[in-house]
Amino acid sequence: MSPDTLVTVTFTPFLFAIFTAYWAQTTQRSALLWFLFGFILPPVAGLVLLWLNAKLHAQPSRIDATGRPDLLATRKDVI
Repeated sequence: MSPDTLVTVTFTPFLFAIFTAYWAQTTQRSALLWFLFGFILPPVAGLVLLWLNAKLHAQPSRIDATGRPDLLATRKDVI
């Protein structure tokens, strides 16, 4: 195995581990555990974080008919 290949094989998971640790820390999760998980299984860790954040920030399936009472509806051509 050439030195360039060895650097690529170890550096890419390390960068991904840093990314997953930062992302986990911004979403109030353990950065150390996600760093280790991201270093060992980079693609799986990214997909799991995406799934967890999607569940956390899920949008309602439809907006109720009344809307938000704090917004004033106007049209641009009226103003």
